Amino acid sequence: MRKLVFIALLFTATAVAADQSFTLQECIQFAIKNNPDLRIQNKVVLSKAADVTSSYGNILPNLSFGSAYNRISQAASPKIIQGAVVPQPAGISNNFGAGFSYTQNIYDGGRWRNEIKLAKTNYQSAIYDKNSNRLSLIVTVTEKFYNVLKAQELLKVDQKSLENSQEQLKKTEEMHRIGQVAKKDLYKAQVKQGTERLKVIQQEAELKLALADLKAVLGIRGEEVIDVYESAYQKPVQIDAAIAYQKALEANSDYASLQTQRQSAQIQCKIAKSAWYPNLSSSYSYSRSSSKFSDLYSNFDSRWSSSLRLDISFSLFNGFDRKTKIQQAKLAYQIDDDMIEKKEIEIRNTIQNLVLTLDTYRDMIDINELTIASAEEDLRLAQEMYRLSSATLLEVLDAQVALTKAQSDLISTKYDAKIAEARLSLVMGTLGENQ
Repeated sequence: MRKLVFIALLFTATAVAADQSFTLQECIQFAIKNNPDLRIQNKVVLSKAADVTSSYGNILPNLSFGSAYNRISQAASPKIIQGAVVPQPAGISNNFGAGFSYTQNIYDGGRWRNEIKLAKTNYQSAIYDKNSNRLSLIVTVTEKFYNVLKAQELLKVDQKSLENSQEQLKKTEEMHRIGQVAKKDLYKAQVKQGTERLKVIQQEAELKLALADLKAVLGIRGEEVIDVYESAYQKPVQIDAAIAYQKALEANSDYASLQTQRQSAQIQCKIAKSAWYPNLSSSYSYSRSSSKFSDLYSNFDSRWSSSLRLDISFSLFNGFDRKTKIQQAKLAYQIDDDMIEKKEIEIRNTIQNLVLTLDTYRDMIDINELTIASAEEDLRLAQEMYRLSSATLLEVLDAQVALTKAQSDLISTKYDAKIAEARLSLVMGTLGENQ
């Protein structure tokens, strides 16, 4: 039995420790599924949907049914009638009753209609808020994902640079052994190799931190090992700022949420104004009573009573409550107008900055690719000239540094561009269309 338990635990530990490779889309789906904030937001949307159903209760009729039983026990006691004492025997009396009532709101100044509109608007606002949280999560996952890819690629560059420095050190040692170069070149090669080793160690730590950040966003706990990959890098496309701004006004979740918030304030103003109108309602009730239970459901032409009522009421004065609520609703509506105007300015500025940033990144990618080609050729020539004693080791090391920097710059630019592209898609409202 203990052997079986041990095998089961070993299998579980192995399964947890197994590597998992994720694409960007898989990371996004995984995060959406496991994010607690989105689960909470889903419940908020369901609650707002229930409020819509509940709001119809102000116009729908109210129908109720009731029944009652009353038993009275009385002890024997004398009773004086016209000066004479008349004995009263003990007795028990029963009374059964049943009936129903119906009430209907006829007119309340449009309050019920606007409360239904308000519930629907709040429900739509909850959907926008949920979508906004989902898109923010997608952007965060995208940033963490590309930070991991960037750290992986930079680590490869540093490892390659370390390999080159180790090869150069071997060549320098051999050239020093035969007396072709001075000892100072050997020291320089050793220092270069140590520096590159330190860069690899530092970049490995950066990769671990980037993976930890991604695991936290995905909701992965413990020491589970994950890996990410991208089948092919797609260079960000050029986007016109004016078109992007127009799309943002049509699809940006935060902007749409502010618009529904303004609609809610406008409806609340109408609800507040309904207090200036009279309320009209009607009610009808029917009841039966008898000392015998069986009589409640027979002889329907007797032992019954009914009531039909029409009520109209109007508040003459309520301590300035109506006026104050209307003023507050108007101010809320005006505040929402200002917030929408502020949001439009914010969206325009953000789009302009991100479009300019992406244009710069695209140019930098093209330039860095040319720089890498040039640096590779410079390094090849420097190594060949050093082998022929026509160049110094410092020139070779400088060429290696230039190549490593060009490669690192290209990697950083490529993945920073993808992050900026995701942020622009978030503002435009086009992010997550396929998620």
